[in-house]
Amino acid sequence: MTERPYSKHICVHFQAAVDLLGKRWSPLIVQLLLKRPHRYSELVTELEVVSEGMLSQRLKELERAGVVRRRVIGEQPIRVEYHLTDKGRALGRVIGGLERWAEQWM
Repeated sequence: MTERPYSKHICVHFQAAVDLLGKRWSPLIVQLLLKRPHRYSELVTELEVVSEGMLSQRLKELERAGVVRRRVIGEQPIRVEYHLTDKGRALGRVIGGLERWAEQWM
């Protein structure tokens, strides 16, 4: 995956954050995981308009960014759960602010 070029006039950290969270469906995934860990099938059900391929891609991107952690639970059958890291949980204020803005203005 090629990194986007960043403007030298705007903070590169801010641009990287917008690049990650500005991708379609990423904030919705984070919003659900802020409530509790989810299994992949639960995410598919709750994000009913997101294709499984796109959900898988977004989860991998969020995992690479250190926002989401994939946990394999060694039961029979094996379960996989997704949960937020400390970095991901720190997005709670951002997502909460966006929720409040959306309720007032959208």
